[in-house]
Amino acid sequence: MDQSPPGHDATYCNPLSLPHYQRGRGSFAKTSPKAWGWLHDPVRRDFREMADPTVVRFEDKWYLFPSAGMLWESSDLLNWTHRPIVPFDPGYAPTVVHHPSDGYLYLTASCDRMWRARHPLGPWEDLGHVLDESGQPFRWSDPMLFVDDDGTMYCYHGLGTDGIYVARMQRDNPTHFDGPRRHCFAFNPDHVWERKGEYNQDPTVSYIEGAWVTKRRGEYYLQYSANGTEWKNYGLGCYRSDSPLGPWRPQRRNPILLAPRGQGVVNGCAHHSLVEGPNDTLWCFYTTLVRNEHAFERRVGMDPAGFDENGDLFVAGPTETPQFAPGVRPDPARDNAVGLLPLTVNQPVRASASLPGRDAVYAVDDSIRTWWEAPAGRPQWIKVDLQAVYQVSAARTIFGDRGLNYAEGVVPSPYRYQLEASVDGETWTTVFTNDGSTDERHIAFDAFPTTPMRWVRLTVLDVPRGMSVSVLEFTAFGRHESAGD
Repeated sequence: MDQSPPGHDATYCNPLSLPHYQRGRGSFAKTSPKAWGWLHDPVRRDFREMADPTVVRFEDKWYLFPSAGMLWESSDLLNWTHRPIVPFDPGYAPTVVHHPSDGYLYLTASCDRMWRARHPLGPWEDLGHVLDESGQPFRWSDPMLFVDDDGTMYCYHGLGTDGIYVARMQRDNPTHFDGPRRHCFAFNPDHVWERKGEYNQDPTVSYIEGAWVTKRRGEYYLQYSANGTEWKNYGLGCYRSDSPLGPWRPQRRNPILLAPRGQGVVNGCAHHSLVEGPNDTLWCFYTTLVRNEHAFERRVGMDPAGFDENGDLFVAGPTETPQFAPGVRPDPARDNAVGLLPLTVNQPVRASASLPGRDAVYAVDDSIRTWWEAPAGRPQWIKVDLQAVYQVSAARTIFGDRGLNYAEGVVPSPYRYQLEASVDGETWTTVFTNDGSTDERHIAFDAFPTTPMRWVRLTVLDVPRGMSVSVLEFTAFGRHESAGD
């Protein structure tokens, strides 16, 4: 039987290989925003950031609105095109909803304003301040706009130990509260995974945030994030209710998304959105953590979601191996893995050159917080011994952007590289190259015809002007020829 996996047009791998990840907001001020208060974490270098993704479906296309810059458009949830709009960066955690009653899309973020448009690409009209029930401007944090079947709009919001609130908005003026907001739920220290800290060691505080509501069969699923986006164990939970205003009860299955301890590339997975994908499937887009240059340095991942036999919501992830793209599998929440394993993790590796303390071992150590770095100026390579012959079909390369400096004109541009295979370590065959590409991506996922190899070599041909060669993680994916189907 042919064991060749599907090509690149039918697979993906986290973190998502999106074009034009934006400049991190913290790199403008070189420090954390004062509003965070507790987190006075200096920014070590300029960095890129994308997080808190809201994805909406509109006229058979999907639109991704993340923190730090908007937006991205796709016709298949796999291939994305950057289409900047105004407002480009209205605040952290943008949220967008389509209101069928008047045909407008409404947009707000962690701010006190709202916009509307007839199409995701705009033009967006500034509607002014959000006003509470007393007519005073109200600044909400991590808002999520939700329109119920009867046309009533709600905004779920909150960030902190107090948890999540909901405000019903006026029908004829959705920038105004229709009465006092209601409290949904707060941090519960009995939910150990909600507690603050890398080991959930602090039972006195949490950051309950990132609300999202999904309605199914007349029931409301209020999802939320805890315990803070700066931790590897940042995850998703869910409450259920028969009313959009509550009362809310935690579902039995919690958390619904949490990276296993020790998962090194894709972790810190929460602050998300759920969106209907092809063929009535459900997909979760979520934040993933990097935290090299700043505590809030993040990227974006996605995985399928579903409902179990008890009606509880779950997300089939977070994954960090190749997965089938939306529309390929009829029930991706139950079975979506391509079946390829990471082959390069902690295997013997050599490099053409390395800077002090940035040896090649850090490119294959299954950690997004370490990296191999070499001088720029000529092609540099790393060569990994897989220690057996494997059938290899894909590779993920996460470049490090070392030297990024917007003020000095060291800005993102295409990385160019090639992948080569060898069975004997002497004769090499190129299995993939993007030499000459104008595609700007610092996260690359490349599928290629299944090739037997014991050695795999990544050669970096060119990097953005002013940057050194750096790779946070390089992973080849495949399987042993004796592994079977």
